[in-house]
Amino acid sequence: MYSFLLYAASVSPSPVPAADAADSAVPGFASFVATAAVVIITIFLIRDMTRRIRRVRYRGEAQALQQELVEKGKEIQPDEPGDTPAR
Repeated sequence: MYSFLLYAASVSPSPVPAADAADSAVPGFASFVATAAVVIITIFLIRDMTRRIRRVRYRGEAQALQQELVEKGKEIQPDEPGDTPAR
């Protein structure tokens, strides 16, 4: 078992030619286009998400204001038979 460990530790990897290493490190035009597409899609998704969240928040505020006005209206003019609507 020790001889296997000594052998594994002493074996060196085969050298890689410098020309192949330089060519494989260049991302290329396709990688640029793919990265740009991901960035553009992400920007549009964030804008859409922000717009939807804002819309939900405004809807909630409008409903709360409407409910508050309804409650104030009930305190000022209770609904009873014979009452005329406010103008």
